[in-house]
Amino acid sequence: MKSGAKGFAAVFFSYVLWGAMPVYWRAMSALDPLEILAHRAIWSCAFTLVLLLLSRRAGGTAALVRSNPKALLGLAFSGAIITVNWYLYIWAVNDGRILETSLGYFINPLVSILFGMIFFDERLRKAQWAAVTLAVCGVLAEVANLGRIPVFSLGLAFTFGLYGLLKKLSTVDPITGLFVETALMTPFALVWLAWRQSAGLSAFPYPLRLDLLLAGAGILTAAPLMVFAWGVSRISMTVIGLIQYTSPIMTFLTATLVYHEPMPTARIISFALIWAAIIIFTAESFMVSGRNTGVCGNG
Repeated sequence: MKSGAKGFAAVFFSYVLWGAMPVYWRAMSALDPLEILAHRAIWSCAFTLVLLLLSRRAGGTAALVRSNPKALLGLAFSGAIITVNWYLYIWAVNDGRILETSLGYFINPLVSILFGMIFFDERLRKAQWAAVTLAVCGVLAEVANLGRIPVFSLGLAFTFGLYGLLKKLSTVDPITGLFVETALMTPFALVWLAWRQSAGLSAFPYPLRLDLLLAGAGILTAAPLMVFAWGVSRISMTVIGLIQYTSPIMTFLTATLVYHEPMPTARIISFALIWAAIIIFTAESFMVSGRNTGVCGNG
């Protein structure tokens, strides 16, 4: 496989895993979302540390921390961004707003395309403009349905879009990057959990099922993020925008078929417009890739 095709496959795999995550977070709905978030950071840090030691990259990570303050600052910023994104997502899923998270990640590809045009001089072809226009109409239809600006959905869209942009600009390898991001979060997470325990607000000690789920959150968080960070540097922001539709479609189906969240007519119209955009964008992208040597655009 060429580099672009591998990048496409890596990012696609990441979004499949993220699309299935609502079921996982709902299984821990007995816990406070911030408590889940704290454990997610701690266990992600532990898992990536093991990977660093096994791959013998710990020395390089230590050197990065000591001698590259610019990269460290960038990782601190991206870590803060992804932490906000994680919290919004966990809170929404456990508050019964899975469809709103789906909308957020339907908007997210538009953000990636916008960033691609601003920062990488990526340009859309005519059919792609038509697809983006349909997607925007779908978002506007959802705004009309809600009767307000979907601030929460936009928050999810822009935090993850910004995280993707930062990963594309970063020169730090994915394992090291995620370890540093979560290591910077971990002290705050530990202090917060200790305070919560001392105040009698924590659910700790947890049942064995929750212990396993919380520990597993580290693997399920780190694995797709590392694969995403590896793949995103090999394809264009526009194509990333295309692949991102995988996750919200899965989330949408989970919300409606598994958790039976309501689907009024206006919302059906909104999602139908977005799906039409996906079909056009996908068909056009693969028609163009068939005429060119690279499957993944100008990345």
